[in-house]
Amino acid sequence: MIMDNLYTTLADYGSISPKVARAIEWLKSNDIKALEPGQTITVDGDRISAQIQAYDSIAAEETRFEAHRRYIDIQIVLSGSETIYWAPLARTPKIRTAYNYDNDVVFFEDPEVSVALRLDAGDFAIFFPSDAHKPRCIANKREKIAKIVVKVAT
Repeated sequence: MIMDNLYTTLADYGSISPKVARAIEWLKSNDIKALEPGQTITVDGDRISAQIQAYDSIAAEETRFEAHRRYIDIQIVLSGSETIYWAPLARTPKIRTAYNYDNDVVFFEDPEVSVALRLDAGDFAIFFPSDAHKPRCIANKREKIAKIVVKVAT
């Protein structure tokens, strides 16, 4: 897992892989704040896509830990603040919902210990297949969140 700020250092992470570098190139060359929520944009075939999301943050008890096997998530908060809980996949105790290949997601019971990451507008987190994460959680108060999630094939 990586957490940083979009406006200062996102380009530094292109060395993770050529596909991550391509995703970052796409982010830098588009006005991502102008994209309409609900869209899924194909950036590079089935290797890279971007989901534009808008939602209200919710209590941590109302959502679940998740992980992905085939894709890396680059989650960028465009407006609002949210908390994303993180734990190493190896420490997630029990599968809550079996892996869904079509949606590339498996859901888990909450681990005993997790780390709360507060993401404000302009912050991003990169979650790898070894990272369980619980997005959409309230930071300070319920609020509207605008976010882009870039899916990068591993």
